[in-house]
Amino acid sequence: MVKTPLAESDLIAFADAAAGHEGVLSDASGSVVVKPCTTAEVAFYESARSHPDFAVYMPTYMGTLRLSSAVSVGQSAEALDASTAASPRPVGDAAALGTASSLAPGDPGPMKGKKLETGLSIVLENIAAQFKKPNILDVKLGAQLWDDGASLQKRERLDNVAAETTSKSLGFRIAGMRVWQGVDKRNDPLVDATGYQVYNKLYGRKFSADNVIEGFKEFLIVPAAGIDNDLGRTVAGLLLKQVKGIQKALEAQESRMYSTSILLVYEGDAEALKKALEDGVSVAQSTIQVDEDDQDGDEEEQVRKAYAVKLIDFAHATWTPGLGPDENALQGVRSTAKILGELARV
Repeated sequence: MVKTPLAESDLIAFADAAAGHEGVLSDASGSVVVKPCTTAEVAFYESARSHPDFAVYMPTYMGTLRLSSAVSVGQSAEALDASTAASPRPVGDAAALGTASSLAPGDPGPMKGKKLETGLSIVLENIAAQFKKPNILDVKLGAQLWDDGASLQKRERLDNVAAETTSKSLGFRIAGMRVWQGVDKRNDPLVDATGYQVYNKLYGRKFSADNVIEGFKEFLIVPAAGIDNDLGRTVAGLLLKQVKGIQKALEAQESRMYSTSILLVYEGDAEALKKALEDGVSVAQSTIQVDEDDQDGDEEEQVRKAYAVKLIDFAHATWTPGLGPDENALQGVRSTAKILGELARV
């Protein structure tokens, strides 16, 4: 595989995040995500190689990066780690790295989490890269959102968030969405210059178990962009199959994952979506396709996907042999599957 240099000067702000922390970067092509992380998250990605049935539902892991050094996309994870300027420094209490530990229990905090200042970033494939206009929904899993290392203040704050949202009742909440509204709605004050309506984390907190399906409808049915009820129903059915796959994988693992998300992505351009569905392009390809015989390192013509579903955010994830499946996360996965199933049948 031809190696494409990736250095700090190549990185730009990542535009496709539906939720999460500040400070996420990408390269100019948008093929990769460079996300500040903890050593615990890196360790989980590395260990997932021993759990291939689960790893298929994770973004492709390419290694780690310190922004003072260069790295090559296409190297193995070991080579990427070896190419960094220094080995990852130990990370202290993970609770102190986010916003939760510094907020009062009733304070919802900023629209996104504060950038993690760990000095370490993880390099992942960008799931949204093979879409013309990716619509993205971040579904935060778990009724319990904190791990054993969380401070009492963080536990109290996150328990309050769970109790006041669908996290407690359904085991998930909508953490954020980006939905393309079409070219005719760019003058709408709720739509940004690129034609997207962005729904921050407070949007998902307004729903109850009885009406959260309306948030999924907002994601899947976008008449202004040509995504009508029939097309939305088709997409719901396809996403459901992937979520069921995640459910099966989690039921077969002994793990604990706190504040992990399901990332649901589908093509928001109606014509591109119809073509991808006709071509049968779904989730199989990696987002980086480089021709080994191309001495100039040019990328092959990009293949557009119709949809993709992945688990993301593993800062508080561990394998727990002997403790059984993660019912905390599974509650949210099953609830998500139920809602998608209802929408697929509408």
